Amino acid sequence: MEIQKTVWILNRLDGFGIQKFKELSEKSGGLNQLSDAEVVAKLESFFGGEGRNFAASFQDILSSGEFEREVEVCAQKGIRIISVLDAEYPKNLASIYDPPLILYVQGTLIPEDEVAVAIVGSRYPSTYGIKTAGRFASELAGKGLTIISGFARGIDGEAHRGALRAKGRTIAVLGCGLDVVYPKEHASLREEMISNGALISEFPLSTLPQAFQFPKRNRIISGLSKGVLVVEAGHKSGSLITARLAAEEGREVYAIPGPIDSLTSSGTNQLICDGAKLAARPEDILEDLAPQIRASVNSFALNARANNDDENDPVLRLLANRPLSFDEIVTGLNEDPRNIRSRMTQLELEGTVKRIFGGCYVRA
Repeated sequence: MEIQKTVWILNRLDGFGIQKFKELSEKSGGLNQLSDAEVVAKLESFFGGEGRNFAASFQDILSSGEFEREVEVCAQKGIRIISVLDAEYPKNLASIYDPPLILYVQGTLIPEDEVAVAIVGSRYPSTYGIKTAGRFASELAGKGLTIISGFARGIDGEAHRGALRAKGRTIAVLGCGLDVVYPKEHASLREEMISNGALISEFPLSTLPQAFQFPKRNRIISGLSKGVLVVEAGHKSGSLITARLAAEEGREVYAIPGPIDSLTSSGTNQLICDGAKLAARPEDILEDLAPQIRASVNSFALNARANNDDENDPVLRLLANRPLSFDEIVTGLNEDPRNIRSRMTQLELEGTVKRIFGGCYVRA
């Protein structure tokens, strides 16, 4: 809790961002062993005159009790605070140039969320856009990918719903505090997502949505993902910012083509002209990202095998004697089908099991 508190306070200092945080951490040999007084001293010594201001502000916030009050309110609302130094902090996001120092999380984050695709687009989509977003989200989530989006009206909301229809996981990145219900019409969607994924934000509680906060949110959407799919977007859409940020971080960018005279497809069509990969079906994304997905899945498998060998895996034990359909595996394990679907995808991608004619699974 103490290191989390230290990072939380540093996050509140005006002008103290992730690059100064990295500098402080590197010059200090890490922050884990530092007392509050040592943090203050190092702020003063490392950052000159600016550092004296940082140190004074740090002491003011430390003595104010703000952190303790926010932790208490978060606990009442089922919200967790995690820092960039916590093991739970998403690996994909930690690897970008400017990850948030602090995340507020409502719901669950699991290692498998590393295998994620963002789906974003217009707040005022066409019927074509809504149907396409829902179909891609459902099919990708059904393959075990986590769907990331920005919880806005239109394409974002349908991406979240599509993942939920497939009994998959989905994560929303908000441009406001987690205790602020925005947009209002997504109130029921919030509750469903908390049970099947998470809502996250870098903004403190009670932060109201403002236009300048959404471009900041967009870097988290792309940062959490292996790739970003833009379904519909006009020339000035915020979704194009997400696509640009994804490209700058080396993430894949995909776009759904649309009619050449459609305003809601003008941005996506231009993305394709500029080098984004055309996605005509979910398989285009799955096949393109397969090496990255497989690498992530293999790391999960190695971690799992550190504690369990193949013969202790209940799925592999079930498949020891004969091929089984997905429904037969669900019946045999008596577990949540969503968890089993994710597990089967992992095993299939790492090459431990494979599907044969008729859709049955066998050990590879």
